[in-house]
Amino acid sequence: MTNDRSGPTPDREAVTGGFSPSVDFISSVIAGLVLGVALDWVFDTRPVFIIVFVVTGFVAGFYKLWRSSAVLEEMAEERRRGS
Repeated sequence: MTNDRSGPTPDREAVTGGFSPSVDFISSVIAGLVLGVALDWVFDTRPVFIIVFVVTGFVAGFYKLWRSSAVLEEMAEERRRGS
C-alpha cells in the first residue's frame, strides 16, 4: 500500500510490518487481564473479574481479527475485479 497522506508520518502497515492483527489480539487479552486483576484487587473478589475480562479480551481480540480479515477479503475481491 502506498502512503497517500502528505508529511513524514509513515502508514501503520509500514511501521508494524503486518503484525497489527496479532498485536491487537494479544493487547486485547492483556488489557482484559490487567483490568481484571486490578478490579479483583480493589474489590477482593478473586478470580471473578479476571475470568470475565480475559474472556471479554478474547472476544474483542477475535472481533478485531474478524474485522481485519474482512477488510483483506474486500481488498482481494477488488483486485480480482481489476479495480
